[in-house]
Amino acid sequence: MTEKRPVTSEDLTRGAKHFVWNGHDGATFPGLVWEAADTKTKEHVLCLHGLSGAAADFGPLARHLSTGGFTTWAINLRGQGNDPDPRRRGHFLDPREWRADLTNFTREFFANAPFHLVGESMGALVAVDAVSHGALHPRRLVLSVPVTETRAPVPRWAVSLLRRASWLAPRAKLGPMRFVHGKTSIPRLTADDEYMAYLDNIPHRVRGFTLDFLTRFHRLMQETQQSAGRLAVPTLMLAAGRDVFIRPDQSRAFFDRIAAPEKEYVFYPDSHHLLWHDVDTEDVLGRITRWISETGP
Repeated sequence: MTEKRPVTSEDLTRGAKHFVWNGHDGATFPGLVWEAADTKTKEHVLCLHGLSGAAADFGPLARHLSTGGFTTWAINLRGQGNDPDPRRRGHFLDPREWRADLTNFTREFFANAPFHLVGESMGALVAVDAVSHGALHPRRLVLSVPVTETRAPVPRWAVSLLRRASWLAPRAKLGPMRFVHGKTSIPRLTADDEYMAYLDNIPHRVRGFTLDFLTRFHRLMQETQQSAGRLAVPTLMLAAGRDVFIRPDQSRAFFDRIAAPEKEYVFYPDSHHLLWHDVDTEDVLGRITRWISETGP
């Protein structure tokens, strides 16, 4: 039996080119682009990563899309681990500025060309916010495991306490995983042990988030549920049965709130949170590719 080798960043970024993009205020951020395999790009796909994630997370999806003629752009968000400004890492969360950043990105790189949008986890919340507020206008939308609430709802007294604490000490930091399973370690996000080991050692992992960030993130989850009623773009939503962050019934309830007349819900009962790094990878990649390919006339 062949022994599996550790996953590396080079594995994930294989085939990608590095680029730099400009935020709305001139701040620069890194990104990765996987160009279409043939000489002519069919359309563009913009990918938004999750909490403590990075552009490299989309490697498997981007390479699959490349063979279908799509050029995939994955950007590193302001405030996460690859933000060039360390003062913002684990602290910045402002949907209005994210919208302005994303609008500037599409103007800079797409020049009115049609594009599709993929958001994973927190990135799915950012995508819903940007689309519902008119900052982005994708042809089709993919939401992978959006965390719009937690498995165990946070009591109101705890939310109130967090808000007061964030007002008194906005930059005090906590490990967000304590709210998920009571530990600082990463919970099970995939059945792939090698990928779990990679996640535990990535340099862009944010080890702690400020009280201000956590307060704003809770508000973003609530606002995303309200924003679902303003979504008109065709939407594919993927959910996982073994997701440590959100229950299947909560995911389904959010999907039912999405107002888009064309929408599809796909549930993977044996998968964990990171769908294209888990047991149903091939089906996930195929469904996403087919969804954004069905753009109609």
